[in-house]
Amino acid sequence: MVRFPTAFNVHFEAMNGRGHHIKPDGARASPFVFLVVVGSASREYERHRRAASGRSVLGLKCGVVYEAGVFMALPRKVLLKKVSKFESKELEKYKIDPLRLPDFDKLLDDVYMARRPTPTECFNRRDLIRVFNAIAKEIYGNSSECPTVVGFGSFVMDMYNTGSDLDLSINFGNPSVQFPREKKIQTLRKFAKKFYSLQRKGHVTSIQTIMTARVPIVKVIDYGTRIECDLSVENWDGILKSQLVHVISAIDDRFQKLSFLMKSWAKANGINSSKDRTLNSLSIISLVAFHLQTRQPPILPPFSVLFKDGTDPANVRKNVDSFLNYGKANEESLALLFVALLIKLASVEKLWQKGLCASVFEGSWISKTWDSRCGPISVEDFTERSENVSRAVGVEEVKKIYDCIHRSIIGLLFFLDGKMPAAELKELLFGSVDVPTLKSADKNEATTSNSPTVHYPDQTKKMRSSHNSEETHVKNQQGQQTTQEWDAWHSTTYTQVASCAASHPFQLNCWIIERDDFMSPRYL
Repeated sequence: MVRFPTAFNVHFEAMNGRGHHIKPDGARASPFVFLVVVGSASREYERHRRAASGRSVLGLKCGVVYEAGVFMALPRKVLLKKVSKFESKELEKYKIDPLRLPDFDKLLDDVYMARRPTPTECFNRRDLIRVFNAIAKEIYGNSSECPTVVGFGSFVMDMYNTGSDLDLSINFGNPSVQFPREKKIQTLRKFAKKFYSLQRKGHVTSIQTIMTARVPIVKVIDYGTRIECDLSVENWDGILKSQLVHVISAIDDRFQKLSFLMKSWAKANGINSSKDRTLNSLSIISLVAFHLQTRQPPILPPFSVLFKDGTDPANVRKNVDSFLNYGKANEESLALLFVALLIKLASVEKLWQKGLCASVFEGSWISKTWDSRCGPISVEDFTERSENVSRAVGVEEVKKIYDCIHRSIIGLLFFLDGKMPAAELKELLFGSVDVPTLKSADKNEATTSNSPTVHYPDQTKKMRSSHNSEETHVKNQQGQQTTQEWDAWHSTTYTQVASCAASHPFQLNCWIIERDDFMSPRYL
């Protein structure tokens, strides 16, 4: 029997997920385990493994254990040295011509302006929040049990574009009260039943119920605007994070702009989907924030100093006020920050498996494992630090992510060397910029116009014309409410919105906020 020195930090992880610590005296563990070696013990373990190949190590076959998977996390100091070394090498390899950066800045500005939502699109989303609250009242009545539907995600963070989903949370009460998963599913099924009724009338389409997900949701696409709405229940965590990101964005506008551009880049390259085991939007935004925290001089402070009085958005806003223009000393352009972020990610490609983790809370790289494992990409959740916001990323999918990163860097270098035209680079990084992306399920129904669809008063009338007139006016209470109330919910005319947008675009946003009964300013 081979015994490890007492200095070893060795853990066993059973197949059923339970963890056991091995005492220095070499106590036996279950034979059905993976061996996990942490820190500096890994080299010594390898020496012992080779010496004892084929023999029992604490009841295990060394060779078999090693093939099953050894997860090693290097100490933080070691990782920081490697990060600095690898990033310096990458920067030396990919020399950036500063004289060409203004051209890339112009390209990014063009993409940003082309993808930014119009006032009409902002109005449509706020109006849909109002509609879903009206649906909630129809389902639950005016009783105290009637929930409130609020928006969160990219819309609240002001990082959405024409093709972005609208994230909605159905809230019943206090966020401190645990809401059972079974009740969440029951609630979503009630809304789904109503959506199917609306679908028969031509108001919504592409309804999906995903109840087995970590967060159960119902997806539905509004027929008039083609906006996909994702409804969850009591998603207080998502609401809180959205509010915090929006508040922190006030420190430096480069945070919002770079996050918007990186999300557009990831979406265009098919690596912005937790469902497909790639990066979710919060991972991308967190990586951008981390990048800005680790520039010299830094552009954003560690989130820990902003959360010194807790994570209540009102308290964080007060702390943010003292950090406005925090990054003023750093004059780096969006172009340089965009390129530097890709190079930074490329430089640490092999370090994630060594325990490297980006901590936005601390504003620095740390060494961290998740259930004794090193994630393919590790980005610490800034409100729940025990969670990896990139946990959905798969081992195979991380290769796709890095193929995209390397391909983008090569394209940028060609452009900066004058070997690639701007239009070609724009297509490589962001796909087709000028045409809004429609949901794939509705491409066959989509119009050819590039203009966003708004709720015209006669739109529902046109949709109803395809139905039998007798069916439309049947005196069934549910059907009558569905048709009449949908018309009422979308009673705001296009003329009002368009004229206001043309003359006073800023006032339109204020007009919407003032008249929104269900999107409290505290969520903005």
